[in-house]
Amino acid sequence: MAYNKAANAAFAWLGLVFWSFQLAPQGTTQHAFYDLNSVAWQNFRRKSTEGVSVAMLYFWFAGNMFYGAYAVADKLYFGLIIQPQIFAFFTLLNILQVYWYAYKWSLVKTCSVGAILCTAYAGLHIGFWKAEERAIANHNDGVVTFLGVLPAIVIAAGFFPEFYVCVKEQSVEMSNFFIMLDIMGGVFSTISLAFDHTFDYVASITYLIVVLLDIVLVIMKVYFFVRGTQGRAHRSSIADSSTSSCAESQYSSKTSEMPPCSFANKDNVELQQLEEGKQSVQS
Repeated sequence: MAYNKAANAAFAWLGLVFWSFQLAPQGTTQHAFYDLNSVAWQNFRRKSTEGVSVAMLYFWFAGNMFYGAYAVADKLYFGLIIQPQIFAFFTLLNILQVYWYAYKWSLVKTCSVGAILCTAYAGLHIGFWKAEERAIANHNDGVVTFLGVLPAIVIAAGFFPEFYVCVKEQSVEMSNFFIMLDIMGGVFSTISLAFDHTFDYVASITYLIVVLLDIVLVIMKVYFFVRGTQGRAHRSSIADSSTSSCAESQYSSKTSEMPPCSFANKDNVELQQLEEGKQSVQS
């Protein structure tokens, strides 16, 4: 396909929007297959990270660090360079939410882990970027290809912990909105590469493998929906919380209706008997 600067830029920015910000509204579905709930905002609303695999998030965080270094060294379009950095930021936000909501870590401990992960990300990003630049300058195609394929392998590996959770729960808890944005981001980014001077096959592997694995999630979601189990994990958690709150309210209402104490009841009975005795004597 012939080089087209405008198309290359337009599709790169579309890929940036769809493939970077999808983790902001991503969350677990509340009801069934048709739910388009918006891992960060939904986690915040529910104060829970149920259905989110922290192993998957760590794989994605590392994979985008590797891909960001490759994109800089390979001089891809600017939109494709900052895309993995934004995606990694939202991935880190989701990781910290897991520690905050699921593990009940303190704010200081959670922020400390966030600072450590940011430092590791920056150091490794610069290290792999310089290593790739040196490999390109020395025409070491094997190293360049390896460093380009490595992000795809790591990001793809991140899907498998989520697949395990889905099979275990018989439900895909990722929102339809997230999956749709993820697929569109991968497609638009690949099209952007097609309008560049030369099509970067190595870079396209990262996008296309994400699209393929997202389609697997869609197929699983349809299958679980047909079986009637889609969204069951979240519905059961809602049912459990509502049952516990109902039990607490019933307990409080019962305790409020209980007599003050057995000794007081006994004294009241004795006083009532004395009053009845006095009335009978007077009569």
